[in-house]
Amino acid sequence: MFPQIKKIKTRVNAIKGAKPVVEFFIHEQKSWNEEVVLDFSRSGMALFTLDTDDKEDPYIFFGALQKTEDGCNPDTNWDFMINGAGNIICFNNDCKSPQNISVRLTLIQRGDDDFKNAIVSADPMIKNRPT
Repeated sequence: MFPQIKKIKTRVNAIKGAKPVVEFFIHEQKSWNEEVVLDFSRSGMALFTLDTDDKEDPYIFFGALQKTEDGCNPDTNWDFMINGAGNIICFNNDCKSPQNISVRLTLIQRGDDDFKNAIVSADPMIKNRPT
C-alpha cells in the first residue's frame, strides 16, 4: 500500500501588535485556521508549504515536535521521520488500534540565529486509523 500524501498550505499571520500566528488552509472550508486535522491509514506523508507575508521577514521551517494526546511519546509501532527542512513529515504505523499524534511545527525567521525567536505553531493533529 502506497502512503497517502497530503499537502497543507501554511502561512504566518502577523496580527498588528500581537505575536505572529501559524495558520493552515482548510480546503473543505476554504478558510485559514490555527489547527488542521489530517487522517491517515497505516502510512502517510504530510507536506507543509509555507506562505509568507511579504510585509514580514520570511520564515523557514525549523523542525517539528511530536506527542500523543496524553503527552507521552508515541508507541513503538510508529516510524516517524521529518526531513531536514522540517516541512515534510513521513510516518508508518503498524499498531493494531488508532492513535492520535499532535505535531507542532516550529518556524524561525530566515537568517535569524537566535532560536528564542522561533514561533511554535498550532497543532495539526495527525490521526492514524489503521485499516
